[in-house]
Amino acid sequence: MPKNATTLPLALTVAALAAPGIPCLRLGFPDLPLSLVLAGSAASLVAVGVCLTRLTRQRSRVEAQAVRADALLAGCPDEWVAWQDGRVIGTSASAGAWLGIPDPQPGSRPDEIAQAFTTPDDEALRQALRALDTGGTPFTRQLACHQGRRSLLAIGRRVVPPVAPGDGGDLPSAISVLWLRDVTAATADAKAQERRRQVAEEGLAQFRAALDLLPFPLWMRRADGALAWCNQAYGTAVGVPPEEVVAQGVELVTGPGAGQSLAARALSSRQPAWESRHVIVAGQRQLLRLTETPLEMPLEGGAALLGHALDTTREQELSSELERHIAAHADVLEHLGSAIAIYGADTKLKFHNRSYARLWGLDESWLETEPSYGEVLEDLRSRRRLQEEVDFPRWKRAQLAQFTNLTEPREDLTHLPDGTTLRTIAVPHPFGGLMFVLEDVTNALALESSYNTLMAVQQETLDNLAEGVAVFGGDGRLKLWNPSFARIWRLKGPDLNGEPHITQVIDKLQPLLDHDGDWPARRRTMIADLLERSSYAGRLERTDRSIVDVSNVPLPDGAVLISVLDITDSVRVEEALRASNEALATADRLKSEFIANVSYQLRTPLNAIMGFAEILNNQYFGALNERQADYTKGVLEASRRLLALINDILDLATIEAGFMTLDRSPVDVGQLLEAVSGLTLDWARKQDVTLLVQVPSDIGNLDADERRLKQALYNLVSNAVKFTPPGGQVTLSAKRQMGEGGPEMVLSVSDTGIGIPAADRQRVFNKFERGEVQNHPAGAGLGLSLVKSFVELHGGHVEISDSDQGTLIQCHLPLRQNAVMAV
Repeated sequence: MPKNATTLPLALTVAALAAPGIPCLRLGFPDLPLSLVLAGSAASLVAVGVCLTRLTRQRSRVEAQAVRADALLAGCPDEWVAWQDGRVIGTSASAGAWLGIPDPQPGSRPDEIAQAFTTPDDEALRQALRALDTGGTPFTRQLACHQGRRSLLAIGRRVVPPVAPGDGGDLPSAISVLWLRDVTAATADAKAQERRRQVAEEGLAQFRAALDLLPFPLWMRRADGALAWCNQAYGTAVGVPPEEVVAQGVELVTGPGAGQSLAARALSSRQPAWESRHVIVAGQRQLLRLTETPLEMPLEGGAALLGHALDTTREQELSSELERHIAAHADVLEHLGSAIAIYGADTKLKFHNRSYARLWGLDESWLETEPSYGEVLEDLRSRRRLQEEVDFPRWKRAQLAQFTNLTEPREDLTHLPDGTTLRTIAVPHPFGGLMFVLEDVTNALALESSYNTLMAVQQETLDNLAEGVAVFGGDGRLKLWNPSFARIWRLKGPDLNGEPHITQVIDKLQPLLDHDGDWPARRRTMIADLLERSSYAGRLERTDRSIVDVSNVPLPDGAVLISVLDITDSVRVEEALRASNEALATADRLKSEFIANVSYQLRTPLNAIMGFAEILNNQYFGALNERQADYTKGVLEASRRLLALINDILDLATIEAGFMTLDRSPVDVGQLLEAVSGLTLDWARKQDVTLLVQVPSDIGNLDADERRLKQALYNLVSNAVKFTPPGGQVTLSAKRQMGEGGPEMVLSVSDTGIGIPAADRQRVFNKFERGEVQNHPAGAGLGLSLVKSFVELHGGHVEISDSDQGTLIQCHLPLRQNAVMAV
């Protein structure tokens, strides 16, 4: 039994006890005679006994019914609260726990239950409870509890207890019952389903909106081929709203059954079917690729096919243009000198040029069959055209692996057995596969090696030059320099590394440059001079009193080469030598002037001596004895030699003073040599020396000063006779030849004498210089000097060399005179 004494089963039991057949007892008796009373009492006792017996059996049945009712209520999953006449008469065991309030006590008011629910559910429940009590109006409401956020289904019903048959008492009051069912999980499921439904509807709406935004037509068909749906692009293409397209069955491709035939093919094959059709869309002819795809399961509305149309007009145009480009590129590649081959993703040969076939010696007809790359490698290996590999199968697999793992261009050098070196570039092709570019770089590598060697030699040469070298590029930055440049300008390596600008380099030279207090102006001038690309050479004296030669040379590539040379020591030595030379020249000039003056002063008395000697020699004043005649001849001969010496001195002085002029005229060279021979023939005979003259008959003439040439040749022959021992020979000759400056006449004097040492050959042409010759009288040292001076006045030069025996002196005289006539 429930814990409350007044429960719904008890009320039901009470109602059962009040049923017809069970009399009500009355305890008040009217005044009656005792016998009657006793008789009545006895009768009453009998009646009471009977009634008690019946009542006992009735109560047993009621209690049994109450037990069954309690069992049924205990097994009910719902909680309940019952009240009668505005007071609670019973509750289930967990009603209070569900409501989150203290258990309702018998006698409490039922509307207190409403406080367990949230606003406005509490007020709605109160109104429903009042309506139930007053009018018996049943209700069903879903309410939310404060406690545990529970959701309850409240069902209100009015129950009238049954009246026992024969019961004449008052009718029992109606009982109100509130059933409570926990629908929290069901409510949550319902809300979740509602949310999913809303999300699905929103997603469907968004999906339809997205499909309508697609730029290409999209549609669905039923199994019979009729249109079930289309997007906005479809309607735009056919010029009909999508709703009417489906209603009217407007097809994208005109013609009887044009659309249904493709759909039927897709349905029958259960595979996507497509075809290309030209369609007029918005007044423009387009090539559409129509595709019908059967669905795995028909959608709502019977849609069994999904179709779409893509505009491939531009794709076709690009494809055609690409084919033209490929053909053009193939034509270009065919005429390239490099060997080119393109292998597809399946490693088969797709393209090759003639250079490729020629490089490997491959048959063109075989290459047209598109052999694979592996087959080509095998063919080359069989003909020993590839480099030797220890493990060829492994190497071949590595080569073929490039078709799947090569993502960037790869370059390799291959050395073939015949000594050829190939540079192979493998490039991933945009269409798949690889493109191979092969080039014979044997000569290029040799040239590169030579170039690198040359550059290394030049760099080493520059680094070891005493001259400083620097190269500034067209951008004004230092591209090249050597250690001498840094040493001369007192710069350090970090100052010149990193390609500094010319302005930075010049700023570091400021302490060595004289700028008169205006460095910015000097700096601008230097930069402008260096960058104007004009040749320049000059000398610069720095603030440290050092002197450098500076030169600028523009280079073909736009750069400027600057070279500097520290000539401080050379200039100092040059200045010292120049001062010494000026002193020597002054002394020589004074000596020459002194000798000329002395010679001139000696000439007058010498003429008198010679005159008197000739008078005596001619015996104008009487005959002379033999001794006197010999003395007279000796005096006359000595006077003549002295006069010749004085004349030579005066000629040298005249030449050095610049007053000597030549009296040019055509000179017969043969007669000139005969005349010189006649002047020296007697002297040569006295010395027992043979004098020969060798002149070709066609020697011709020479434009020269005959007197000076005769004087020069006379000095040469006299000198040769003097240094030729008895029995020797002196040869005087002439010839024409082509010299370095043009045609020339060569007058030669050779002897068989003792010769001139090599160390004295240049010195003997100087004034008053004589060779070191023993056992021979020393001359004045003027003869060869005069010869050299006379020949140079004619624009020629003199050479001394050894003949087979003796000395050979050659005078080279140009046949076309270009020299200055006066010196």
